[in-house]
Amino acid sequence: MKRQSLYIGGALLATTALSTSAYAGTVVNNGVASNSPATSYTARALSAQVFAATSPEATTLGPLGFMINFTNSFTTGFDIEFESTNSDFTGTVSVQPVSQPSTGTLRFLTSVGTTFSGCTVQVLTERILVEDCASTTTGIDALDFSSVSFNEANGLATAGATLQIASGVVSGSNSNSTFELITTGTLATSRTSYGTVVTTPASANINNAATPPFSGIGSGTTQAASYQLGSVRVTNFAGIENNLVATSVITTANLTGGMEVTVTHGVLSDAATTSLDLSTLGASVSKASFVGNVASFNAITAGNIGSSFDITVNFDGTTAISNWAAGTVDMVFTATASENLTTRAATSGTLGALVRSGFSTQINTAQSSAGTGATLYQSLVRVTNNGTVAGTVSITLRDDADGSVYGTYTTESIEANSSLQVSMPTIETALGITAAGQYQLGIAGAIDGYAQHVVFNSVDNLFVDLSGFRAANP
Repeated sequence: MKRQSLYIGGALLATTALSTSAYAGTVVNNGVASNSPATSYTARALSAQVFAATSPEATTLGPLGFMINFTNSFTTGFDIEFESTNSDFTGTVSVQPVSQPSTGTLRFLTSVGTTFSGCTVQVLTERILVEDCASTTTGIDALDFSSVSFNEANGLATAGATLQIASGVVSGSNSNSTFELITTGTLATSRTSYGTVVTTPASANINNAATPPFSGIGSGTTQAASYQLGSVRVTNFAGIENNLVATSVITTANLTGGMEVTVTHGVLSDAATTSLDLSTLGASVSKASFVGNVASFNAITAGNIGSSFDITVNFDGTTAISNWAAGTVDMVFTATASENLTTRAATSGTLGALVRSGFSTQINTAQSSAGTGATLYQSLVRVTNNGTVAGTVSITLRDDADGSVYGTYTTESIEANSSLQVSMPTIETALGITAAGQYQLGIAGAIDGYAQHVVFNSVDNLFVDLSGFRAANP
């Protein structure tokens, strides 16, 4: 335990105990100009991309100002010493003692005619020394530092690194007694100049009630011919500075020269897909430009990067859409020529999945009413609703040889736990098609159930089940 004597006009007023463990000097904002007591230091933001592209040992940061606020109020001689992290000190530093009376108003001792002595400053490479500070009248509650500059800021090239005042001590001028320890104060934090956030939506519902089935996205009778796979927000942090004073990198044009967006998703290879949009950027790529399941946007200029954009896939509205697992979006940035910056690291995110809903199955080689052997073998479609809600089923006829679509037949409503059987002549007549050869049948509906391909032998009066699929979603 140390003791400090307080004097006014040469008269001893009191002695104050000083503890080596209970008190600490704190790095705070310079509050003298506003006469407001400061409680902490607001760290400045520095661009990691700037420091990674410069020669940090040749770059001067600052000058800046801050205060070290003491727990004790000192009058007798004391010294202060502190170091910095991720940089060294350079140049000349000015120091002024500050008082903070019980009213809380901060003031320089020189502004109220108080006599103080000492406070000589030495700026060394790794530390600052302030020696022989004393006041014969008003106590010194803080030291105000101005024109503090730094260099050798190599560590700031890594986002998240900090420039700190650390390893400080307040001690007696004529002894090795420790009055207070100085707590670490962060002056600046290095961070990436801009960031990306990818938002993944809920899986798309490929609607089995669409016409034709599964040709639209949505639910009920409302279908959309597009689906937002995800959205991307690229945020530049306004006021990112490449030093501690006034030079700032504040626009996306200064932060990066451009961005390439690559979307990788199975739905891009779907027969129903026509194009892919980055909606708010006005960029669109047609399916003809896709490379399998990959689409790229290469000409996004810097001025468009600092915003949000939606990634939207578009469909033709008539072709059935298949199930597709989630995809990815990757963003690669290029450095700008107008600023001394390194390239922002590439980022990526997950895009939404597409899932068919309801009953969906297929029947192959269904016999037409005019096909070879049609008088002997007749194809029928039997649909069973084993769910709890009644609903219709759509049967899409395609040529079994080339896949061309003849049309879509809609059954009457099938009650829950009931079956409905439809003959090929009934479907052909309803669609107005000329019967020939064999069909491929795509069967879908907003029910839980299964379908059977039943063939009737009219000579032997026998039914044969030729079903290849029984599951609701094969």
